[in-house]
Amino acid sequence: MKNLEELRRLQEIHAPEQLKERTLAAIEQGKEVIDMKQLRRKTRRRIATAVTGVAACFIVAVNASPAFALGLADIPALGALARIVCVRSDIYETADSTVTVSVPEVQGEQTDRVNQLIDEQVKAYEAKAAADLAEYKAAFLATGGTEEEFAVKDIQVKVDYDVKYQSDAVVSFGLTGSQDWNANTVERHYYNLRLTDGSEITLKDLLGENWVEEANTQIKHQMDVHDGASEMKYFTAEEGGFQTVDENTKFYLNEQGQPVVVFEKFEVAPGAMGEPEFTLDLTR
Repeated sequence: MKNLEELRRLQEIHAPEQLKERTLAAIEQGKEVIDMKQLRRKTRRRIATAVTGVAACFIVAVNASPAFALGLADIPALGALARIVCVRSDIYETADSTVTVSVPEVQGEQTDRVNQLIDEQVKAYEAKAAADLAEYKAAFLATGGTEEEFAVKDIQVKVDYDVKYQSDAVVSFGLTGSQDWNANTVERHYYNLRLTDGSEITLKDLLGENWVEEANTQIKHQMDVHDGASEMKYFTAEEGGFQTVDENTKFYLNEQGQPVVVFEKFEVAPGAMGEPEFTLDLTR
């Protein structure tokens, strides 16, 4: 009899109405999250088609009409585009990621070699991103994750560029590849070019015959000033830190036309210091 009474009591217990409402709301919210991700994917596909069409029209206008190009050069926000035109702006999806690519083309004399190099580096980064993502996915699945959970991450892979400096004769810009799941996947390339013949501008061109000594002196001085004022220090030479600049040292020209040397993360300093930059004074 006692067991029967307990059974009846249990049957009379009902979940509070608020709990039911909250549970249903949580389920609906989960559905909305999934629906929004699907909507964003569809929207990106539509935008990709539109952007590609706009970029193509812009290129035709610049290449076909010198007057149009000259008009753009007079507009501060668009002046750089008269020299550097985005020839491919594309968004496409893989099974586990969304890839956004904006590839520049340099407009000038004898710039085919540069544009080919840009295209090769972009393709190389896309291939690297695919390999990185495959490795990440394999590790995710090996630790208990599911295909569905990984797909929800919607990894973003981006290749983009930004103009650093431009004049009638010179242009400097950067090309950046990134993956939002890992900050260590960022890659940067810099281009400093003469528009008259497409030739590359070097640190030697800017600093003179003693460019190595001059650049090293300025960089080491700036490091010393920083280390004297901050608890986070640059690596010493014994720790594998900065030794010297060379022909492969990355740099771009800032808005004043000064060279800015850039080191990769962990190259000369702890990762928390990011990618250290050093502006070199050309008036010394």
